Amino acid sequence: MPFPPIYILSLKAAQRFGPLVRMLEARGLDYEIVWGVDGRERLPATHEHCVDRAGAEARMGRPMSDGEFACALSHRLIYERIAAGEAPSAIVLEDDAEPGEAFFDLGAALVAPPCGLLLFDHKNTYVRVRDRLVLPGGVCAFRMALPPFLATGYMVSREVAAHLAFRDGPVVQPSDWPDAILQFDSYACDPRVVTQRGKAACPSSLEAGRQRHRHRRRKSLRRLLYRSYWRRWMTKRLAHKLA
Repeated sequence: MPFPPIYILSLKAAQRFGPLVRMLEARGLDYEIVWGVDGRERLPATHEHCVDRAGAEARMGRPMSDGEFACALSHRLIYERIAAGEAPSAIVLEDDAEPGEAFFDLGAALVAPPCGLLLFDHKNTYVRVRDRLVLPGGVCAFRMALPPFLATGYMVSREVAAHLAFRDGPVVQPSDWPDAILQFDSYACDPRVVTQRGKAACPSSLEAGRQRHRHRRRKSLRRLLYRSYWRRWMTKRLAHKLA
């Protein structure tokens, strides 16, 4: 069946892609495994010039962990490959992704990308319900009003990948998701067609890193003085929450 190129993001020291690979191979789908940056203990010094720690803390209200920086840089590695390729779109799956049957029904509809970014899995997702795509298998996708969480699985066009790889500046936000995605036609699937395998039984290494270093968002009443806070507040109330 026609399908966009599939990239699986994994770490050499923590290979979890076995179940995912078996599912893809059972359906005759090709894939490429991309080894990401391992920042679970510490971000390699060779990548420090690609991140802005002070900018990240100012933007997020807390320090970003090395694991979060490494994950964002790893996704950028894949964006670079997609941007350098000839395919108009590609699919990115983290190695603990678990595609549902509806995911495999979408392949032909994604070869020519219906939008710039399509999230298969997501969390804390606010969308504009009047702006939607109708996809095969009874799946709809709604335009995102705010960047959500989770980068477990998604389709990205070559043009959007090029922007995220080369024109989004140093990393100041986690891979899920930079504010830049709202510049493009970015949609989230409903229902979700990919989930995280074993999430309930085992917390992610990123969450473990945040807890270990006590990286909690600082909340201050000063946020009420900024227009950005009220813009986000109003956007949430005018949007619909999917997940």
